[in-house]
Amino acid sequence: MYSSYTILNMIDDKLIISQLLLNIIAGFYEKDAKVNYFDTDTLLYHSEIHMVQFIKENQALHLSAIARGLGITRGAVSQMIMRLEKKGVVSKEPDPGNNRKVILRLTSKGEKAYLGHKRNHDSYNAVVSTLLENASQSEMDFLKEFLMKYEKALHKTSSE
Repeated sequence: MYSSYTILNMIDDKLIISQLLLNIIAGFYEKDAKVNYFDTDTLLYHSEIHMVQFIKENQALHLSAIARGLGITRGAVSQMIMRLEKKGVVSKEPDPGNNRKVILRLTSKGEKAYLGHKRNHDSYNAVVSTLLENASQSEMDFLKEFLMKYEKALHKTSSE
């Protein structure tokens, strides 16, 4: 049976954990949502660099396939690609197998931006790896399960 003190501490611990998560999310969002150059001379927004990443990791796709892969409209992909073309990050090439379609490729600037973005992700991964270096498997399992449930709850809340 829990004493009043134990219950109060449990509530306080849960509130502290909640506040820490919110602070981490806010800090990450603030840092990640800022415009970034990703080792180029061109400003790239969050959605733009993730389109660059998708194109790099799914090469030789046309607009419709990208839209399906990202779960967004073809029009949204087309608008984004036009912005990225103007920034010199993406180029369109005719699809040799279908004259009505174009294939998207990264330019050298796009490749450079992709690598800069990848380096940012690698630095986040290194921080997490260092922090979890001495964690036991049960601690890792708990944290992974907690974060997966938290992510699922966030998606559920945002879709309501």
